[in-house]
Amino acid sequence: MRRIVIALCCLLLTAGCMHSKHLDEYAYAVDIGVERGTTMPYLVTLLVSVPGTGDEQTTAKNVAISAEARTFSEAIETLNAAYPSRLSISRASLLLLSESLAREGGQSAFLDFSFGKPDLWPNLRLAVASGSVKETLEGWTSETDPSLRKIKTSVGELTARSGLSADIGYGAYLECVREGRIDALVAYAGENDWSLKADLVGDDAYPYLGGSLLVSSSLKTTTAGSAVFDGDRMVGVLDGQHTMAVLLVTDAFVSGELLFTMPDGQPLCVRLHRARAPRIVLNGAHATADVYLEADLVSPQTVDMTSDELTAFLSSHLEQLLSRVFAALQRVNSDAMGFGRFAAMRFTSAEAWESFDAKAAYRALTVDFTAHVRLSHNPRRPVLE
Repeated sequence: MRRIVIALCCLLLTAGCMHSKHLDEYAYAVDIGVERGTTMPYLVTLLVSVPGTGDEQTTAKNVAISAEARTFSEAIETLNAAYPSRLSISRASLLLLSESLAREGGQSAFLDFSFGKPDLWPNLRLAVASGSVKETLEGWTSETDPSLRKIKTSVGELTARSGLSADIGYGAYLECVREGRIDALVAYAGENDWSLKADLVGDDAYPYLGGSLLVSSSLKTTTAGSAVFDGDRMVGVLDGQHTMAVLLVTDAFVSGELLFTMPDGQPLCVRLHRARAPRIVLNGAHATADVYLEADLVSPQTVDMTSDELTAFLSSHLEQLLSRVFAALQRVNSDAMGFGRFAAMRFTSAEAWESFDAKAAYRALTVDFTAHVRLSHNPRRPVLE
């Protein structure tokens, strides 16, 4: 009897492992790409991490596998049927949409993570590819960095360190789409071809945009600027400098360098730092937006202006920049600066807020921008003096 009890206990303890899988039976997708298919509605590409083997002295690499399907879960099951290991997207950190698909709109219904299977995490980072999704994903890898460490961190770091790109998770993007009050800015990337393209504002001689940078590197894909959305439809792009202007208003800006043109036509590069949170006040169809910044001269390090003269010059040009970017966004019906967030303060009941047509109010909105700039040093003397 004692032996029977012991045997039953052993069976109970091991029952949970009878259907277990070893870690090496799984293949992990590190990135997910979606674009329009040729036969089926969608083409889904997974960039799968393949670990190296010590015996053969091989290094880790990434393999792109694709399947056309009608739904995302159908694409995953199709790929599972053709791949030797069980695929998992639980470690994916990037969701990349093709620009052509994003401009059609409607992709949020296809990719909505809320249906639970497969488990598309709401904190998945979102980006838009100017060209082929597969080529853009593969262009983020190289022999010197096959693990995609760069893209896993570069978008967020680029936003915080330079203000030249947008950083948003898919969950936050879906929230913008569902609520319909504000719109999303999404990181913009592409396989670099050195071809310059104009953005929505169109006043930069060198638009700093992913896929169009004048650089040469082992990584063929570059990330800069942002894709602009109206709901879940992409309506244009902003280059790095104009993306920075939006971040100044949405309080997503930390620091970055901005280029100005001096009265004599010479370029002036200034390093800006967030001094305090912006102040937005919405009063009917008019808003005021105050941004607060500290400034350091980068190149040249001195100018023949007093501190008051340079402060007034920088403030004026920043206010003009913010106004131009706002006007460009308003033309395409995108509230990427987030003024719709402040409309809720006007309502005393949920019913009134829910019936409020935020987009109609946004199209009629006027905004006065004020830039408060504080210089870190005398502009007539170098910083190190």
